[in-house]
Amino acid sequence: MYEVITYSLRSLVNFTDEELFGFMQKLKPMRLKKYAFYLKPGQVCHSMVIVHQGALRYFVRNEKGDQTLGFAFEGEWLGDYESFLLKTPTQCYIEALEDTELFMLSYADMQELYNKSQRFERFGRLIAERLFIETAKSKSKLLTQTAEDRYLELLTNQPQIFERLPLTLIASYLGIQPQSLSRIRARLLSVKN
Repeated sequence: MYEVITYSLRSLVNFTDEELFGFMQKLKPMRLKKYAFYLKPGQVCHSMVIVHQGALRYFVRNEKGDQTLGFAFEGEWLGDYESFLLKTPTQCYIEALEDTELFMLSYADMQELYNKSQRFERFGRLIAERLFIETAKSKSKLLTQTAEDRYLELLTNQPQIFERLPLTLIASYLGIQPQSLSRIRARLLSVKN
């Protein structure tokens, strides 16, 4: 039943069966209906979540509208890491894009796991490193790549996003307007033909 989660955990760290069982005992299940929020501005992110089934969107809202910072699908972790670590209110939203089943790992439970084994500490470090790298890459791409290059990279590296999400959300993630994304897609299609 939890193959997605155990695969995700073991892809980072070679947990023993006993450690994996202990980890799974700390995870608390939660279900979100499509468009329900896991997190809103002003709330503190008390748990990081791993998606068992479904999809989440991490975004901010400003005078220009929504700016999507990331997505999480099956086997991926998400949360406002700054709010989680510092216990401060977030400025971000986390919303279910589909009916979603997830599991939450609280800060206290994470600390308890860290104290049990170096493997758990390694796991936490690897997750933090991934989050940092993804954030840095995303900022760098917005500053250095054209919208078309960002689109092509997303299409190459995560084609499933185009099957599961509306183009308006993809445009928001790429940092462009939906009309611009439509123009890019039409131009690339005409070049291909």
